[in-house]
Amino acid sequence: MDKRYIVLLCVLVSLLAAFFQFIRMDGFLKFGGETNILPRLPQLENDGVQESSRDRYLIIYDNHDVSSVFARHRLEWLLDQEKKDHYYALAEDSSLEDFSSYRGVLIATGYLDKVASWDKIRSYVEKGGTAVCMMRPESINDGGLTPAYLAPIGIKALRGEGDVKGISLPTDFLVGGKGYAFGDTAYSSNTTLVELEPEAAVHIASYEGEPLLWEKKLGQGKYYVFDGIVRDDKTNIGLLISLINHCGEDTIYPVLGYKVFYIDDFPAPVPEGYFDRIYEELGVSTPEFYRNVWWPYMRECAEEFGLKYTGLIIESYGDQVKGPFKPLTGRTARDNLIIYGRELLDMGGELGIHGYNHQSLAPESYQLDDLDYVPWESQADMLEAMKELRRYITEAYPQYHFRCYVPPSDILSPEGKEAIREAFPEVDIFSSLFDGPYASRAYIQDYERKNGLYEMPRTTAGYSPNGQALYEDISMMNYMGCFSHFVHPDELYYEESAHLTWADMAEGFKKYMGEITTRYSWLKPMTASEAALAFDDYLDMDYRVERSKEKLVLTCWNFRQPLRFILRSGKVLDHAEGAEVTKIGDEAYLVEASEPKSVIYWKEEP
Repeated sequence: MDKRYIVLLCVLVSLLAAFFQFIRMDGFLKFGGETNILPRLPQLENDGVQESSRDRYLIIYDNHDVSSVFARHRLEWLLDQEKKDHYYALAEDSSLEDFSSYRGVLIATGYLDKVASWDKIRSYVEKGGTAVCMMRPESINDGGLTPAYLAPIGIKALRGEGDVKGISLPTDFLVGGKGYAFGDTAYSSNTTLVELEPEAAVHIASYEGEPLLWEKKLGQGKYYVFDGIVRDDKTNIGLLISLINHCGEDTIYPVLGYKVFYIDDFPAPVPEGYFDRIYEELGVSTPEFYRNVWWPYMRECAEEFGLKYTGLIIESYGDQVKGPFKPLTGRTARDNLIIYGRELLDMGGELGIHGYNHQSLAPESYQLDDLDYVPWESQADMLEAMKELRRYITEAYPQYHFRCYVPPSDILSPEGKEAIREAFPEVDIFSSLFDGPYASRAYIQDYERKNGLYEMPRTTAGYSPNGQALYEDISMMNYMGCFSHFVHPDELYYEESAHLTWADMAEGFKKYMGEITTRYSWLKPMTASEAALAFDDYLDMDYRVERSKEKLVLTCWNFRQPLRFILRSGKVLDHAEGAEVTKIGDEAYLVEASEPKSVIYWKEEP
């Protein structure tokens, strides 16, 4: 054979060997790839319109009643978020005179016969104002709630008090809620049992029909009465926001307008072998279930319901909490990280972190025995584990900025949070739970931005959420205008899923997401990082509103992307300038303002 061909053949073999070795060492991962660095548009500044006034509310409360004081602070917190002005007065203050400058008077005490300005409030309502009784009617004296007190707010007679279960929403008082009901005993409320006047319109009732919230027109104005308590959990937060925003005509407030979907423990090592329930139902191994059943189903759902997944990576399912933390052996878990991660990114999703393993970053004082978790002895161990996680994932995604962290089992200690920030200084989004039992030591969050970090909690979870969960979603839609949900790939393994097959879970999930999509088609799918940009605008922006019979003028500033608002109005839209306006409820519109000044024109009333 010609020596030239031999040399050429040797060169070719050497090149092929080098090529395959380069592939084996993931050399192509070093070139290009996702960064997860999102562009920030220039901010539209204000032009002096801040001199015009915000909407104003008056809170009347009883400083001798703990629940009333709590309600006052709760309402102030909500009004601050909505960038509305608020003032407060004591229930026994008889010097209050002029209420005309307030869009609403919020009576944050149930002891109505203690409200010294009750007759003046009635006059304010008759002239076109809105008054809201925020707590179930009670009396400081037997017989104190006379017909003079009760008739204006739609009560014919009192029938004692009791606990009621479940929820029924006969109207669209909560945007997107009309027709929804559930009888789950997980929701209960203490209420004053009432017989209502025929003119009172019930907006929310118990599952059995006991009135919980109603409206009573009086003269040119109206009363709203919430016959419950302002709870110390967040179950009725959407209801409180809706009460505030039913005050007056054409009331508008900012919302986030997005849906975020997390997949915890994904990508993560996939268990080898067979899981009995999966094999009995589907006849496949666990890796085959992930690859050929679960993941194709999740991709199908993303397309059907318009979802962007934020996946949360785990390196190991071991219970090691003491270093040294050694790299995993073999390539299976790493290949899954690369394959599933790339496919998720190709779908427009995002990768975040869940942990080195599924052991919550918490010391022994957190009492994790019920979860069968191992506590960490020191912050140094937490940090070393997070550094190993960083090495593991940055070898696969060397240019990627991992911005989002979700704590395993939604438990995170301050020491753990510091360890995450030291190992991953680019992590600035923490997503745990919006509500839950504080006794469980769960990391419960409000939507906040503190010291450059975003607290962006999740509301609901699971493939087949119960009726209470959907009510919590409805509440959150009316509060912040957002949907934030999470699932795990391995929920079929959980003890609480023992009564379900994969077919049950798949069907339940599609039914649930179908409800969300039908009721809230206006939500934009976003990753966690994209949602943080929207949250920035929500926090930084300000706005003013001018109203007339013919139009509503909305002026906004300090924002980068189109802002979203919910507008409560019974008027009929003619057209809009500077904004897209979409009807989303019986008397509700979504306003997406892209310009500093938007004008919404109403059709002339016949």
